[in-house]
Amino acid sequence: MHLQLRLALIVMLCAVLATSAAAPVAGADRPSGERTRVTVKSRLTGWVARRDGYFLYRRGTTARMVVTVWPDLRGEPVRARLEWRRAGAEWLPIEVTSANLNRDSRALFLVRSLPAGFSFRLRARVPPGSDHRSGRSPWRYFRAI
Repeated sequence: MHLQLRLALIVMLCAVLATSAAAPVAGADRPSGERTRVTVKSRLTGWVARRDGYFLYRRGTTARMVVTVWPDLRGEPVRARLEWRRAGAEWLPIEVTSANLNRDSRALFLVRSLPAGFSFRLRARVPPGSDHRSGRSPWRYFRAI
């Protein structure tokens, strides 16, 4: 009984491995001159609340944005653009900084010592390469309370 169950599991595992090995590789049918689209996702962490589309942080804390890129572009640069404004004013750039993607194709950007009374927004962008197009994340809006 146990031997039959074990053989059935082995056969099923082999069937799963065979079908996954036979699955088409993403982008294999792409013409040689076409470059891969890049998906850039970002999320803010460490916030305490959300209001009116803004992530809220305590004054003086650090806002962290984790960026994930697909396909795997480990070692490639990713740029983050930080902008700020007072209520009713235009967005003004503060800084553009760069980091390299780690082996998981992720990067981390920090905004330290957030002052109260200002709104901030942050976005990540991967520049185009020889084998991929550029990609960017949506703006992430936050402020300190």
